[in-house]
Amino acid sequence: MKLALLLPGYLDSPDYLHLITFEKRLKELGFTVERLDACNLWQTGDVKNYSITNFLKQIKDRIKFYKNQNPEEILLLGHSNGGFTAIIAGSKFSEVTKIISLCPPPDKTGSEIKWKNGFRISKRDLPNNPKEYREFAIPVSYLKDALQYSAVDEVKNIHKPLMIFIDLNDQVVLPAETEEVIAVANNPYVVKLEGIGHDFRHSKEQINLIADEIVKFIKL
Repeated sequence: MKLALLLPGYLDSPDYLHLITFEKRLKELGFTVERLDACNLWQTGDVKNYSITNFLKQIKDRIKFYKNQNPEEILLLGHSNGGFTAIIAGSKFSEVTKIISLCPPPDKTGSEIKWKNGFRISKRDLPNNPKEYREFAIPVSYLKDALQYSAVDEVKNIHKPLMIFIDLNDQVVLPAETEEVIAVANNPYVVKLEGIGHDFRHSKEQINLIADEIVKFIKL
């Protein structure tokens, strides 16, 4: 069997349209697919366990769960923070065979200014109702944990098929930031598109454009 684990971005729901679309396209290619709820955040609302370290443990646990099925391929596909985590996990976990990282930041140093009074307050629209929101107060412990990880450092150790996508209009993770990762990666498959926002998940057309690029990479 072929396994694909889909990794959402920072605070993102696993039920957002882009991940559902990617799941559908991957299933058409014969993959068993799981959309991970990072640290079970949306299921439980528990922000205390939300961290890169715990997300990595969750990924490792899911890989172990499928071990007895002898997967010949294990793909990690993530966007933004999920793309960052996919690179870290792809470097650390030998079982991973292929990595797709969409709009990954090089590290988390740029996020330090976003934490005030020990918390960062953020909201995300509900998957089934984009006009309603869920608010999260993420403790600074998340940042302290995240700062120990670097996609720039870890990508140097990756000698597996790796796709990195840059949105040339990205205002959240700037193209120059993702270029830092590409610059030290070992022969990455790089896709650059214009006119795609960082939150392309709001556009079916943009989601499908990226899904097409993902399929091209997997079929190589």
